[in-house]
Amino acid sequence: MRRPPSIQTERLVLVVLLPEELEALIGGDLQRFAVLTGFTFPPDNPSIGDLPWHLRAIQTDGRQLPWRVRVIVERSSNSVVGSINLKGPPSAAGDVEIGWGLMESVRRRGYATEASAAVIRWALEQPGVSSVSATIPDDNYPSERLAKRLGLIRTNEARRDLPLWKCDGNSLTKASV
Repeated sequence: MRRPPSIQTERLVLVVLLPEELEALIGGDLQRFAVLTGFTFPPDNPSIGDLPWHLRAIQTDGRQLPWRVRVIVERSSNSVVGSINLKGPPSAAGDVEIGWGLMESVRRRGYATEASAAVIRWALEQPGVSSVSATIPDDNYPSERLAKRLGLIRTNEARRDLPLWKCDGNSLTKASV
């Protein structure tokens, strides 16, 4: 399976993980992951989502690869500092769901905003995508603040019993990212 192009930002590289790299992480083999990717994955593992779920989706349909797990690699250290994941290709309505997570040691540096804005821009440039959404628990104030910075607006809808935030290409251009 061929790796989709990485998304480059000023300080970060957002790299789609291939099935064998996901398998290494699921198995806790950080050395194998480093050999496969060239990136260090810290032993105090950042949570990067439900990897078995993402892996099953990719194994079922290889076209889902660019719509799944992207690790956030800090250029200066060549280390994984978190992930910016999409939860699959666009829905029939053109919506793509996004999720983010960073290691605590690198928070409050703007990495989540930088990575999320880049992936949202990428997603909205893809055929069939008209909006990007995120589910954010009411008590997750940092993610709510990030969603607002990204131009996502809380809707009256819920997904998986969580409040749904959403933006389209127009609201993203108004975002201060």
